Amino acid sequence: MPTSYADSAQARESDRRWDLPSFGKKQHVDLFHEYTADDLAERKARQLKERANLKIRVGAAMAQMELICPPAGGVE
Repeated sequence: MPTSYADSAQARESDRRWDLPSFGKKQHVDLFHEYTADDLAERKARQLKERANLKIRVGAAMAQMELICPPAGGVE
């Protein structure tokens, strides 16, 4: 008579591993961080710099696009 999966040694081993404290859990160090005022100021400065760089990159991409396909210029 065949046994069910729940009776097998494989199932018991799987259940045992799931009961271990750290099994299946990944540590996310970056999720929880106590930011200081200096950390927040650095983060804000970095964001401002990234936004300025993004504005330059978007402008360059738009200029390239306009070289390939110029704007319609008032045709509606």
